[in-house]
Amino acid sequence: MNPQKSLEKIDWTFWLLIVAIFAMIGAGQVSVWLSQAEGQRLVKMVEIAAAMLAAAGVMLATYISYRQSKDALSRTLGERERDKLEETFRLIEKWDDPHFLSARKLSVALGKESSRLSPEAVIAKVEGNPALRSSVSLMLNYFDFIRLSIKHERIDLEIIKAQLGPVALITLDRFDAWIKKQAQVYQKDIAEFRKIMS
Repeated sequence: MNPQKSLEKIDWTFWLLIVAIFAMIGAGQVSVWLSQAEGQRLVKMVEIAAAMLAAAGVMLATYISYRQSKDALSRTLGERERDKLEETFRLIEKWDDPHFLSARKLSVALGKESSRLSPEAVIAKVEGNPALRSSVSLMLNYFDFIRLSIKHERIDLEIIKAQLGPVALITLDRFDAWIKKQAQVYQKDIAEFRKIMS
């Protein structure tokens, strides 16, 4: 075991507290020894030692409780950060979902044909094929799920933007004519997603 790591694991505050308690008990004993008459010293020293040990017990219990709470909070935050990363990578992987394949193929085709296709032709392509319309809807719902996950801090925004931002924005541009035919609330969510990804 690395001695440096071993030193880092030592709870110096705890040991300083122990030293302070023993110093306090020692000082109390010396004070009683010097201030009491010879016949009463022993009894008073026992009384003072008992009172100081009780106080030390309360102090140590309070510190240990604080330390355990701090460690638990640190573990919880670490787990939350791990979960956030896991969810982020899960959503990135989901981009390859077969349900989005038709929509992605059309998006690539639209990218190649964009100068030749009118907005009406894009709408007709999507609306004319139920399977394709379903694929585009699922893909846009996926983008909306990402938007909600970002809004509620369930995923890492920077990783998602770096991995999916450019392709999501291009895809939304290519399906813009069809999106504009959807309900206003749907358009509002997509506009919010665009803003987040920009």
